[in-house]
Amino acid sequence: MLQSVRGGGLCGACLLIGACAGDGSGLDENGRPVAESAPTLEPTLASIQSNVFTPLCTTCHAGAAAPLGLRLDEGAAYAMLVNAPSVENPSLMRVTPGNPDASYLVQKVEGTAGVGGRMPLNGPPLSSEVIAVIRQWILDGAMADAAADATTSAKLEAVWPMSDASLPSPPSEIVLSASAELDVSLLGAGVITLRASGGDADFLDGDERDMALRVQLRSINPTVFAATPGPTQWSADVYELRVSGGAPVALADLSARPVDGDRDGAPGGDFIMRFKVETTR
Repeated sequence: MLQSVRGGGLCGACLLIGACAGDGSGLDENGRPVAESAPTLEPTLASIQSNVFTPLCTTCHAGAAAPLGLRLDEGAAYAMLVNAPSVENPSLMRVTPGNPDASYLVQKVEGTAGVGGRMPLNGPPLSSEVIAVIRQWILDGAMADAAADATTSAKLEAVWPMSDASLPSPPSEIVLSASAELDVSLLGAGVITLRASGGDADFLDGDERDMALRVQLRSINPTVFAATPGPTQWSADVYELRVSGGAPVALADLSARPVDGDRDGAPGGDFIMRFKVETTR
C-alpha cells in the first residue's frame, strides 16, 4: 500500500534524532564557523552539510553503524531528515519543510526539545547565527541539492539499512533514495518486494518467505521512500529487498525510463540489497 502526500507534508516512518557528538572542529568558542577556515554558511543543504553535519555530527551519525539509523553523512542526511518523523517525539518531523518551529532538528540544536540533550552532544552549542541559517533552509522549503543529470537513468541507494549490514534488531523502516524524480504512482504497483531467506541466507532454494510491505513516500524530487513491514513478520534471518527495473513493471522516471537498478550505466536491472537481522528481541 502506498501512502501519499497529506497535510502539506509527506509521510515517513519513524526514526530517532539521537546523540550526535562533535568535537567542535571548525567552530570557535561561540559555536560559529571559524572565518579563516570555513566558507560563508548559506541556507542550502550543501552548505549546512559541509559546515555543520559533516564536521560536527558524522563522528557518530555516519555509515552502517549510525546510532538508531540516523545517518547525517553526505548523500544520506536529506533522506534521514526531511519529512521523517522523530521517535522521541512522533508528532514532529525531524524537518518539516517550510516550518522550522515544527521541525525536531531545530528543537534539538536549540535545546528546547522535551527529550534528550542539546545537539551537538558534548560539544559547543551552535550559535544563533548558525541556527538561523538552518531555520532559513527549512523555511525556504528544505530543498535537496541539485538533482542528477536528467538525461541518465536514476540510480537507487539504500540509505537505511545499508546493503550487507548486520543489524542487532529489525529496522523500523527500509529507506531508499533515488538520484532523481521518479514516477511515484509506480510505488504502489508491486515493484518493491521484501523476502526472508528461510534461515539459510539462500534466496534460490524455494523456502523464502514473502513479507507484506507498506510503502511511504517521503519526498518527490528527489524521490525518497520508506518500506515498512509489519512488526510481527521479523525473525532472525537474512533479508532481500528488491526493486524491479524490468518486466512486468519497472520503477521508472517521469520519462518512463526504468531505473538503473544494477548500476551498470544503462536503464533497467533490478535493485537488490540484503541485510541480516541478528535477533528480534
